[in-house]
Amino acid sequence: MKYIYALLYLFVLAATQEAAAQKNKKPQVLVYGSDILAYTAALQSVQSGVPTLWVADVDTLVPEFSTRAVRIDEPRDLDGGLWLHLLMDMALSKKRDDSLASVVKLDMNPRLFLNAMERSLTKYPDLQIIRKQKLHALKYDGKTWAVQLDNKQKYNVRCIIDASAGQRLGAIAGIGGKDISDVPALTSLHEASLETLRTLVAAGSVDQETYGISLAQLLQGEQNGFFSLAEVKAFLDSTPADAARRSALGQALGATAAYLAFFKTDAAKIDVRKLQSELMTYGMRIMPYADVKIDDPHYYALQRFGLSAIFPLQGHDGQFLLEREETISLQSIQPVFQRLYSRSQLWFADNKGDLLKWDDFLSLLRFVGLRGEEVDRQVEKDWTTKLKFAGHFDRAAYVSRYQFAVVLDLYASPYVKAVSQEGMFIN
Repeated sequence: MKYIYALLYLFVLAATQEAAAQKNKKPQVLVYGSDILAYTAALQSVQSGVPTLWVADVDTLVPEFSTRAVRIDEPRDLDGGLWLHLLMDMALSKKRDDSLASVVKLDMNPRLFLNAMERSLTKYPDLQIIRKQKLHALKYDGKTWAVQLDNKQKYNVRCIIDASAGQRLGAIAGIGGKDISDVPALTSLHEASLETLRTLVAAGSVDQETYGISLAQLLQGEQNGFFSLAEVKAFLDSTPADAARRSALGQALGATAAYLAFFKTDAAKIDVRKLQSELMTYGMRIMPYADVKIDDPHYYALQRFGLSAIFPLQGHDGQFLLEREETISLQSIQPVFQRLYSRSQLWFADNKGDLLKWDDFLSLLRFVGLRGEEVDRQVEKDWTTKLKFAGHFDRAAYVSRYQFAVVLDLYASPYVKAVSQEGMFIN
């Protein structure tokens, strides 16, 4: 019996020591602020595998939702990522659903919000939270940031995100303005180039217009791992209706800071596709398709396709559409295909049709993917099951944009092609 008790004691002691070791991991990313943007930045950073410190200068976290009932009547339905997870958790739903999110937002109870937020935060022992403290001093030593709080606590971190409303940390750190003359300003996606679309990391609605933030735009406010929000101020209005876009920005910042800290690298070496994939792993709605619901069975295939920017987004009334049922001309896809798949120029030289039919599309897939007739058989077999397409397979039928995106991602995904931070394909 004593032997059993001794084993139990050793087991409990080992578990306690392991828990203490995990709890005492030194933070590598510091997030300063208290609102929904700070919450998503801190949570994404720790979810990306980096010990994170969240310092709030107030006692109540995310007070815009945790202290009073809120109603959000936002028709754009661009909820995604950690923000959508909160909404679904408030509804005790394990499935993501745009319609349910809209209902939850009409009557957001502060107690339900707090419960959902606390459930998320307590999952991660590597996320430390300090309340009612301000940053007293910041100094960069060429590798890390030495941080001192007002209570004299000191930390050394690789990255800092100033998510505060006052944006005062830059002055404390002695960071001046950054030369951004060669970086485009935040613009409406109506004006976005294909290159910008390929490097998007967040999207949101501002005054009934849809905007996107590319990696280059996000990094305008970065210097030596310190992230300021000054250059993305169009996303910074702090009202409940702005929560979806602020959350998206915070999540993108958290993932980016975690990337720099995890890989111990600088911003110029960020792999765009790795960062975007990390964000999509945690539910980010990077491509703001208004006609693609979050519960679509091919949602992330369509996200990856959109980020490849085969053709521009279609705009209507400030929204952006995949135009699911629209047909595709060979001429519209030829330039990008020839850049993506160099051998496709031989296929286009022999195929001069107008609108893309299934017979043409399968031939193109076989050609660029070095595949055989098994592709044709598999598409026909999976038509209503795995692919979940309506109707029946007909080689003479025209290919819709939705079908094109899903099947291309499955058999010759353009998303795997590396892109530079300027959105150019890398050979």
